[in-house]
Amino acid sequence: MWDENRPMKLIGALRYDSVAMQHIIDTDKYIEGDKLGTDLCGSYAPFCRVCNKADSTPCATAYEVSERMDFVCPLIRSTGLNDAEVIQKVIDMDKLVGSEKLGVDLCGRYAPFCKVCDKQQHSPCGNAYLRYMAVQEFSTKALTEQSGGQLVVNAPRWDDALTQALEEVEAQPSEEVAEQPVQPEQVAVPEQRPARGFRIGIARRHRSA
Repeated sequence: MWDENRPMKLIGALRYDSVAMQHIIDTDKYIEGDKLGTDLCGSYAPFCRVCNKADSTPCATAYEVSERMDFVCPLIRSTGLNDAEVIQKVIDMDKLVGSEKLGVDLCGRYAPFCKVCDKQQHSPCGNAYLRYMAVQEFSTKALTEQSGGQLVVNAPRWDDALTQALEEVEAQPSEEVAEQPVQPEQVAVPEQRPARGFRIGIARRHRSA
């Protein structure tokens, strides 16, 4: 099975211009794909997810874009901004600088929050960032506090409701939740009546005298 993190070590150790990097990646991708008997294009490395084959050096550019994406959210977070319109202006300037440096349009692959961007919304990048960070914090952060020497975890409200529901199910008496034996279905059998006998009459032909 191919380890897509392996190329990251190779590329991290070999820093060249984009054309040389593209050649190195193409060569390694071909050799390893030939060994595995498959085409690794699209699954060669994590940066394949942001690859645009229309770029002049797609693999090398995707690597640079991927590396840059990892620093965007921490950069914006460090500013302490929480106003979508202000964040939009910061992103627009940084995205322009990054696009000019890489020679590609970073719209759509500027940061992880691009996947939740709604371009019809006012300040789309700013709102996408706030939406993405809210999801990240909701799914990973547990607010804790020390109370009476015990660690108290303030889980999300929906999680409390789920826990309570599970506890209520577990608290039910065993006879209520025990599996009931299946009673055999009563099938009505039609009453059997004795068969009626019958006689076959034979007509006789009488001859006239």
